[in-house]
Amino acid sequence: MSLPIRTLPITEHWDCQGCAICCRGTIFTLSGADLARLREQAWEKRPDFQGVKILQSHGLFKKTYSLAKRKDGTCVFLGEKGLCRIHAEFGFDAKPLVCRMAPLQLVPLDTFAYLTARRYCPQAAAGEGRPIAEHLGRYRKMAEEKVPPLQPATLPPITRRCRRPWKDVHRVADAIERLMLDERYPLVRRLVHGLEFCDYLDQCQLHRLDAGKFAELVPVLEEASVEGAAALFASRMPPRRASGGIFRQVVLEYLRLHPRFVIEASWAERWRLVRAAVAFSRGKGPVPYIHGCFPATTFAKLEEPLGHIGEDVLGPINAYFEAAAASKQYAVLNKPGWALTEGFRDLALSFPVAMWLLRLARGDQQPQAQDAIDTVGALDRGQAYAGLSGYRHRQRVSALGKNHQLARLISWYAR
Repeated sequence: MSLPIRTLPITEHWDCQGCAICCRGTIFTLSGADLARLREQAWEKRPDFQGVKILQSHGLFKKTYSLAKRKDGTCVFLGEKGLCRIHAEFGFDAKPLVCRMAPLQLVPLDTFAYLTARRYCPQAAAGEGRPIAEHLGRYRKMAEEKVPPLQPATLPPITRRCRRPWKDVHRVADAIERLMLDERYPLVRRLVHGLEFCDYLDQCQLHRLDAGKFAELVPVLEEASVEGAAALFASRMPPRRASGGIFRQVVLEYLRLHPRFVIEASWAERWRLVRAAVAFSRGKGPVPYIHGCFPATTFAKLEEPLGHIGEDVLGPINAYFEAAAASKQYAVLNKPGWALTEGFRDLALSFPVAMWLLRLARGDQQPQAQDAIDTVGALDRGQAYAGLSGYRHRQRVSALGKNHQLARLISWYAR
């Protein structure tokens, strides 16, 4: 039996506008039923698909498959007019299930799953369209097609040293949600409150507490985290040199996912990325050429205050982080083995990345709403990107979490 599906406790909006962004640069894993439908459609017998690879395999031992991409990152089935050829020739229901559900996704917990928007979609990032609740019936029917049915998420540890039952995981995640949705404070403060809360959890001997004592402790730590964060904003200090180098490595990973950055499958492109990685590690001099739409700038320039940002820019960024906290996706999706506190630190790390990308996008100009939507798209694509979920990235997050370096990054780039 599949998990029941709910919408988030906050309102999200989305309607498809046919922009085909979900067919560009995204990787969707196909199910057995999806593969069977593609075989029945016999694309390999069509003249224009002779010699065209329609599937891409992933993994060595337990292979998974996704729809293949062209050199420019678009799906092989994306037609000249921006329409899916599978949809056009066989109908909506003939497309892979994950394509039909995009850009909405299911976030399974223990007894239910949340239906929430993936914000690589510009309409979802901008919050344009009907409330997600109005799509719920249709998506419940599609979720019934999942084989196997949607199952509960694996119970995440709360900290690296402590695993407790789902009831206590919800207590901690609900506290983080309250901190992240507390509109008395700007987003930058809310993120630091969440980090302080995670640090307190790591310092406690949680495994020694019974259920009653644990329930009493969580609100105490929640309140203390708000008080403890104030000192970090009294004098904003840049991160240490080593932390800055680690941060720029993370930035480069996200930059590869930016909607304006298309990576071609060529040795010249790979070599350019290697040289860019060296430059980002040093963090001095001019920023390497990324794409013609990004103005030339220097690493020093990107450390300067961003200045006032309008609500049209802050809105999509705030909404992204609030939805991530409300859905608990940072705790249960795409990072097997990670503790809940590690997942939240990783989410918080993407905020200074967003501020850095906004600086890069506009140069000497003030960021615009479209820059924020593109930035949110890059953050969202990072959810399922291997370079931002493996052992190496976990070590980066751990290193930045020590000695308040992550909080310093957040407060520094929010200037």
